[in-house]
Amino acid sequence: MTFPYSIDDLKFGFKNPRLMLWEIHRILSSPFHKRHNEQFFEENGEGIDVMERDWDNLIILDACRYGFFEEQNNIDGSLEPVISKGGHSWEFMKSNFEGSQFHDTVYVTANPHARKLHSDTFYSIKTVLDQWDSEIGTVRPKEVVDAAIEANNEFPEKRLIVHFMQPHRPYLGPTADQLRERVNLRGYDRDRGLDGQDYERTGVHMWRAVKSGKVSLSELRQAYSETLDIVLGEADRLINSIDGRSVITADHGELLGERLHPFTVRQFSHPHGIQMRELQTVPWHIIEGDIRRKISNDDPVKTERLGQETINDRLEALGYKI
Repeated sequence: MTFPYSIDDLKFGFKNPRLMLWEIHRILSSPFHKRHNEQFFEENGEGIDVMERDWDNLIILDACRYGFFEEQNNIDGSLEPVISKGGHSWEFMKSNFEGSQFHDTVYVTANPHARKLHSDTFYSIKTVLDQWDSEIGTVRPKEVVDAAIEANNEFPEKRLIVHFMQPHRPYLGPTADQLRERVNLRGYDRDRGLDGQDYERTGVHMWRAVKSGKVSLSELRQAYSETLDIVLGEADRLINSIDGRSVITADHGELLGERLHPFTVRQFSHPHGIQMRELQTVPWHIIEGDIRRKISNDDPVKTERLGQETINDRLEALGYKI
């Protein structure tokens, strides 16, 4: 077994003992989480297959918790909770898309994990990573909607999947803007900058800022909530711009400081290997359209892809280890 930590990781841990305790907790909790995962799936099943369900437009919010959606959503429709096949984006894509062909569907996405899908999975995969906001470290939802409307006009006889990055961090809105200024919160770097080192893309990672006490839990959840409001506004604009039966869902949920047993340290984000209600209970919100689209199944068109280095940068910016 390869030792998972570099010398720099160990040095950083000794300089930040509070963060080291979090990592120790994660390691000690792993056996419990494995047993909990098995029990979760026994009780809830393996999750829904989104491609087998009835829709013309599938709108995916990234890291959207069901409870927050239920409370904040103002888009008319029919809402129910469902279990996602994934606790993080690639797990969701792998379980729902990989190894299959959906040549009746165009996939518009701001999620860098989509580059792992085979090029003929969909009729076309349109990424909007070239609209990356380098200051914040994400693609804003407006850019996703503009690309989705364009794709719908170009391929009017295809089903449409539109995958936003929000409310996944880095967050948008007034609280997030204030935090970026107050604690040098940045989307790109996961942990550098806390010890004053001069990195090109320096900045404090959100989870480390909360764990170290620089950002409060209430500020974190407020920033998440405001981000959800912003992306819901753009999702509403999209629904009103295209025809067909639309569904709003999420690839997975998010942990925002919940305590994981058997220990009591709070957990954040959507770590690999943990299945629990907050991570895999997602909305399935149906908006009936006046007109259903006539869908055709054709040979796929060539998909343009960004370079691997750029994709890795985008994934790192969103907090994924490469």
